[in-house]
Amino acid sequence: MSYLRVSTKEQAEKGGTDEGYSIPAQREANQRKAEQMGATIVEEFVDAGESARKADRPDLMRMIKYVATHKVNYCIVHKVDRLARNRADDVAIHLALRDAGVMLVSASENIDETPSGMLLHGIMSTIAEFYSRNLATETVKGLSQKAARGGTIGKAPLGYRNVGVRDENGREVRTVEIDPERAKLVAWAFMVYASGEWTTSQLHEELTARGLRTPATPRRPSRPIGKSSIQRMLTNPYYKGDVRYQGVTYKGTHEPLVPPEVWYQVQTVLQSHRTAADASRVHDHYLKGTVFCGQCGSRLLVCNAKSSTGNIYPYFVCADGRAP
Repeated sequence: MSYLRVSTKEQAEKGGTDEGYSIPAQREANQRKAEQMGATIVEEFVDAGESARKADRPDLMRMIKYVATHKVNYCIVHKVDRLARNRADDVAIHLALRDAGVMLVSASENIDETPSGMLLHGIMSTIAEFYSRNLATETVKGLSQKAARGGTIGKAPLGYRNVGVRDENGREVRTVEIDPERAKLVAWAFMVYASGEWTTSQLHEELTARGLRTPATPRRPSRPIGKSSIQRMLTNPYYKGDVRYQGVTYKGTHEPLVPPEVWYQVQTVLQSHRTAADASRVHDHYLKGTVFCGQCGSRLLVCNAKSSTGNIYPYFVCADGRAP
C-alpha cells in the first residue's frame, strides 16, 4: 500500500486540481519503488492538506484500521516525514504497522528493519521533528518582526484587502489596501455606533440592509456578515491604524479607516452597554437572600419579567433548577 500527504490546503490545490502538484509526484515515486521491489500497490491513502504534527489524519487513521484487517507486506511513503514530524507519533505509527506485519519503506531514504536501517529511520524522524519545530519558531519570529514593522499579519480585516505589489527590484511584496466597496460602510458603522444610540444588533441589521458582505474567496462565496463579526470589528484596533500580534500592539503602516478618538469612543460605548447589561441581570428585592426552596432547601433567586404593557413583575426560581 502507499501513503501520500501534503501539509496545507494551498499545496493540495496548487495547480488547479484537488491534488495539486506534490501528491502526483509522491504517487509516481512510490509506484517506482514498488516496481523495484516487485510489489503491487493494492491500496492508496491520501491526506491532502493535513499536517504531520497531528496523528488524527483521516486517511492515516483509515490506513491503520486497514492493515489490522488486510494482509499487507509494505507501507510505502515518499519520505519518513510524510507519516509524522514528531518522534512520539512516528514510534506509535511504526509500531502499529509492525504489529500488523507491515514493513515501512521510504521511496527516497534507505530505511528497513535492519539495525542500520532502524538507526537511519530514527535519525530521519528526529530531523523531521527538528525541522517542524524550528520552522514554527522561525515563522513566529518572522511574523513578530513583520508586525513590529507595522505589517499586516494574515488576512486583512473587513474594509481592507490583501494585494501584491512590485518593489523597485521587481519582487512581489504582499501588503494591504483599502477595499473601496466595503470601507465606507465600515467607517460609517464606527461613526454611528460612537453616538451611543445604536446596539450591535441594530447596527448588524442596518449594515446587512445596506449590502455589507464578506469578500468572495475561491472556496467561499460572498455572504452577509454575521452578528459576531460586528463585535470583532468594533474592538479591532487595526481600524485606527494599529497592528496587534500575540498580545502586543504596534503602529501599522496601513491607512486607518477610523480616527483614534472615534475608535476610543466606540470602546467606551461598548463598555457602557456591557455594564448596563450586567446591571440589568442584578435584581433587588426585600426578600432577596432570605427565602429558600421548600423542596430542596436551595436559595431562591430573584428574576424580573416584563409584561406586554411594560410592567415589571418579580418572581423567584430555585437555584437548583426546581420550581419554587
